[in-house]
Amino acid sequence: MKKFIVLLLAFAMLLSLAACGGNTPAATTQAPAQTAAPETTKAQDNPTDAPKTDDTTTAAPGGETDGNWETKGLPAIEKGCLSGANLLITSVGQSSEADSVANLLKRAKIDNYTQNNTVTADGVTSSYTALVMVVGGSSKGLGGAGLDQEKETARVQAVIDKAKELNLTIVCMHIGGQDRRGTLSDAFINLAFPYAQCAVITSDGDTDNLMHDILAKNNVPTAYVEKQVNAREVLAYMLGK
Repeated sequence: MKKFIVLLLAFAMLLSLAACGGNTPAATTQAPAQTAAPETTKAQDNPTDAPKTDDTTTAAPGGETDGNWETKGLPAIEKGCLSGANLLITSVGQSSEADSVANLLKRAKIDNYTQNNTVTADGVTSSYTALVMVVGGSSKGLGGAGLDQEKETARVQAVIDKAKELNLTIVCMHIGGQDRRGTLSDAFINLAFPYAQCAVITSDGDTDNLMHDILAKNNVPTAYVEKQVNAREVLAYMLGK
């Protein structure tokens, strides 16, 4: 009888344990949270503009395209003042600028000129109507031409005298800029410019107004240009081109 009671109690305890644990749901393991993909950097809403190109056409310095060149208070050169002229170009001082003037005329398709850097008075004839003296002293150029300052001075003075005798228009040019100034060049400027009836000068070659003051004594029509190449437009303008 006692054994039966013990077995009954044991069986009741087993039923009680099953009731407590059997209904507990198995723990569910959560999947780890998904890591968000890295955020993509967007292009700027307002990207930097490319540098703007200035398409504004800059006028040539001094108005080289329409004849309104700087004059420093001197009279302006008139268009066509050498129209129909046959030019004789010579150097005063044997610098390379006389060659430059001839090249500028060639580029402007002007062919009514003769260049002779060492022309003598005998070579100045009535077949010419204008004498273009390109002023600038060069010791090397003088030596290469078999001249010195004294001989060049005598040659140029004789050429000027003959040009005046024949009533040729005398044009003086100084287009070598500041590099073509100094004792030698200044001596030739003082020789030639008092006879000028019109003049073409690069601005940086006359910052001390040496040529301006000589020209002002005779109120000579003058054009100051910024660069040597701009002398081409002045010459074409004078020739009525």
